[in-house]
Amino acid sequence: MNTPALSPTPVICVSHGFQTNYERGFCNGLAARGVVVTLIGSDRSDTAGLLPGVTALNLRGSQEEDRPRRTKALNLLRYHARLMLHALRHRDATLHVMGLLAPLFGCGVVQGLWFRALCRRYVLTVHDVLPHEQHTAYSRRVCGWAYRLPQRVVVHTPRMKQRLVNEFGLAPQRVVVMEHGIEPARAATPITDPPPGALPLLLVFGIVVPRKGIDLLLEALRDIAFPFRLVIAGHGPDEAYRQRLRSLLAEHPQRAQVEWRDGFVPEPDMEQLFRDAALLVLPYRYIDQSGVLFQALRFGTPVLATRVGQFEHYVPPEGGELAEPGAAAPLREALLRWHARCNVLSRARIREIGRAYEWPVTVMALRDAYH
Repeated sequence: MNTPALSPTPVICVSHGFQTNYERGFCNGLAARGVVVTLIGSDRSDTAGLLPGVTALNLRGSQEEDRPRRTKALNLLRYHARLMLHALRHRDATLHVMGLLAPLFGCGVVQGLWFRALCRRYVLTVHDVLPHEQHTAYSRRVCGWAYRLPQRVVVHTPRMKQRLVNEFGLAPQRVVVMEHGIEPARAATPITDPPPGALPLLLVFGIVVPRKGIDLLLEALRDIAFPFRLVIAGHGPDEAYRQRLRSLLAEHPQRAQVEWRDGFVPEPDMEQLFRDAALLVLPYRYIDQSGVLFQALRFGTPVLATRVGQFEHYVPPEGGELAEPGAAAPLREALLRWHARCNVLSRARIREIGRAYEWPVTVMALRDAYH
């Protein structure tokens, strides 16, 4: 019996400026399965890292944060006009949007209606059931409308699928679970251990917001019984939370060992941080899923995560430690457990765990969604 192709038609992938490594990895995973892919990207898209089966089309342009507000607005309008025109010209393709972009009503509903009316097939990936920091009745109502428009909605965990079915009334057969992917580790990417005598590097990576629980981690580290170095790598857009963290750092007894790299982290720097880190810490208060955890699996970095979302599914005992969310004490206990056995955690074994989630494997869940 012949196995059907992953997609019978070309696929247009719309990233809406989502993480560079996600858009590159997902498109390459499709191309590795023989799909003809067009990536609608921006100046930040890694076109050099795309496989030959992927064509990059830069419709979004500059993503520099310091652009004037008027320039950003005009750029956004021009981008959406070009995107809808491209969909009109390529009506026979499957259009896969990798996540909703604000404003929710314009991008999720108005644009969704356009895609549904024009495209042979419209597929939407939902990374979080409700947008971060937007858990309001309005967001829930608009997301409910947006989720009903695609022929298929893609999520990364069974728990998210259950929420879309129970809370938004989607038919189970319309929701596809595709686990978050990992780019295959390059052969030249070494597995290295910190040099002897170096302080263990604890890493917090990504946008700095209250749900990440970084304040709880700082509290847990106040009187920790082992030496360490903590790097917080990421921008904090929430000014009140930024000030709170600055205050905590100013009076922290270990402040000399803490560095906050406040800003966008280029991908080469990100990769080096994961290679150097002895532990990735995810002290989240809540989350559905996080791509940061999968970067750790890719580079063989041990993980300490709270029991939120599906984290415990991806952090077995040989991969790190788990802690209850919402308080500093469980984090402190998990840090001590990790330190007591950090020398026996194998980075090669963690990378091996990650191989089951490499993009060419996980995208196979989309076969029915694309047919």
